[in-house]
Amino acid sequence: MTESLPRLKIAVLIKRFLRTGGAEKYAMEVVRRLAMDHEVHVFAHEWVFDGPEPITFHKILRICHKPAWVNQLFFSYFCRKAVGEGFDVVHSFEKVSTFDVMTVQSPCFKSPELGGVEGWRKWLDWARMALSPRKLAWRWIEARQFAEDRVRLVIAVAEKVKRNVQACYGLPDEYFRLAYTGVDVPTLERVYASQELEGIRAQVGVSAGDVVVLFVGTEFKRKGLDALLKGLILVPRGQFKLLIAGGGGGKLDYYKSLTDKMKLSGEVRFLGLVQDIERIYQVADIYILPTLADPCPLAPLEAMAAGVVTIMSASDFNGSAELIRNGEAVLLSDPRNPQDIANALMRLTDRQVRCELAEKGRRLVHQLTWDKTTAETVSAYRAVMQRKGAQGRPILERPGVSCEV
Repeated sequence: MTESLPRLKIAVLIKRFLRTGGAEKYAMEVVRRLAMDHEVHVFAHEWVFDGPEPITFHKILRICHKPAWVNQLFFSYFCRKAVGEGFDVVHSFEKVSTFDVMTVQSPCFKSPELGGVEGWRKWLDWARMALSPRKLAWRWIEARQFAEDRVRLVIAVAEKVKRNVQACYGLPDEYFRLAYTGVDVPTLERVYASQELEGIRAQVGVSAGDVVVLFVGTEFKRKGLDALLKGLILVPRGQFKLLIAGGGGGKLDYYKSLTDKMKLSGEVRFLGLVQDIERIYQVADIYILPTLADPCPLAPLEAMAAGVVTIMSASDFNGSAELIRNGEAVLLSDPRNPQDIANALMRLTDRQVRCELAEKGRRLVHQLTWDKTTAETVSAYRAVMQRKGAQGRPILERPGVSCEV
C-alpha cells in the first residue's frame, strides 16, 4: 500500500486509540494500514486494540480528565518529551504544539465570525476571552498549531474543515491535504439470513412491514434530532418507525421525555449505545442525519455501504455531503427546517425511489475506502519528507530507512 516510501518510523499522537466514535475510528483505520508497511508507535492516554498489525504503544500520563484544556496542555507537553527526536514523521490527531502532520477533524475554537463584530460587542468578546483561562488556553494551543511552518502539513477531513481553518488563521492552500473518511465496505455488505433479520427487528421493536428510519449520533442536539422529531410530526402518523442509536451526550432522558410530550413514543425507539451498528443498518429502510455541524461523519457513509438510502445535511453543515455529486443521497439544504425533513422522508416512501438511490450510494462508497484515506496520508508524509530535505532538517539514517526522498 505504501511501498512508494521507504520504511518509516512514525509517531502517532492521540489521546484515545479506540473504535468508539467517528474520529477515533478514523485514526485507528489509518494507523492500522500504516503499520502494515512502517514502524508505528502510538502515544496515547488509553487504547484498546487487538488487531494483527504490529503497533507499539506508549502510555502518556494523564494528570486530570477535566478541565479539558488543562488535560490538553499536559498531553501536548508529555508527548513532546516522550517522542523526542527519534522519528521520521510525527503525526498528531490532537491539538498539540509539536508535529509534522496533523489531521484536523473539527472546527477551530477561534470563531471566524469574531472579526465581523464591531463596537462594544467586540470589546466585550475580547474581555470575556481575556478573563477566561479556558479560552486563552485553547486559543494559545491553536495559534501554535496553525502557525505557518515550511515543513508542516495539515490533513483536513473535508473541504469544509480546511475552509474553517483558513478563515481563522489564513493559511495558504499548500499547507493542506484532504483525506476524507473511509468506509469498510466488505464488512457492511454482509448478507444476513432472513431469520437473523427477524431476530434483529424483534430486538429493536419493529416489524417486517414497518418503514424503518435510523438516526445514529451521540450528541443528539448537534446531530439535529430536535428538527427530526418535529419533522416526524408533520408526516402521516404511523408512516415511519424511528430508531435512535447513541448515548445522547448526557441528554438521553431529556429526549425520551420530549418524545413522550410530542406523543411520538409509539413511533420512536431509543437503542442507546450500539456496539454492532452494522446489524442495525440491515433492518433500516432509510438513514437520516440532519446534522447542524459535522466535519465528515462516518455513519451516513456506512449506511450507504450497507445499501440504505440516506438523507443528510448539505455541505454547508456536513463535510460528507461534499462527496455527493450525482444524487447518491438526499441532501437537506436547511436541516433546521422540520418541513424539509418531512418532505425528504415522504419522497422515500416509494420503494422504487429508495432502491434507486440506495444503489447509487452503494456505488459511490465503493470508491471511499480506508486504503484511499491512508494513501492521502502517506502522500502528506512524502511531502513533509521532501520539505525536511529542502530545509536541511535531519532525516534519520537507519537500516531500512533511506535518507533520500
